[in-house]
Amino acid sequence: MQDDQNIANRAQISASVEEIAQVIAKATLAYDFSYKEFMEYYKMHIVKGCKKEKPRATVVEISARTGIDRRFIVSYTTAKETKLKPSKVDLIYKDVIAACEKRDTCLIPKIDDPESFEVICRKHANGSLTPKSIFIELFRQGKLRDHGEHYEIMKPKHHANKLQTAAEGIKATANSIVNSVAEEEWNQ
Repeated sequence: MQDDQNIANRAQISASVEEIAQVIAKATLAYDFSYKEFMEYYKMHIVKGCKKEKPRATVVEISARTGIDRRFIVSYTTAKETKLKPSKVDLIYKDVIAACEKRDTCLIPKIDDPESFEVICRKHANGSLTPKSIFIELFRQGKLRDHGEHYEIMKPKHHANKLQTAAEGIKATANSIVNSVAEEEWNQ
């Protein structure tokens, strides 16, 4: 009887964790923030929470409790914010900007040039992302557009408005989750 209840409770926990993950995934896509940013903050806060629960816990104990590699525990306990490496797409866009500034133009050749978009893509994402997929993402972000034999750097049109909408949306999502947790704690 107890085993059946434990199985049912575990299934309920798994379903709830999946729902939380789904909310975060939707927010990640809707508001254009990196899952890596979320995961770094998550790891930082779980390590700090574990250390707060048991201040004398060793690095290895925290690693065992959280599942986070012990080599990173100290950096998470002392961190005030996350340290993210830029994504491959961000690095490529930065190099595209630099190549265009060097030539004093807003056009970058797609191929057949030592500083073409394809060459820059291979430098940062050889084998992991295709130049086409990178262009599609940069186009979606409003940073590049197709201009025949070249890609053209776009000026950010509504970047400030988009960021404000994202900030408000993700804050509403966070508040919803926090309020749900607080309500659940209140009911217990």
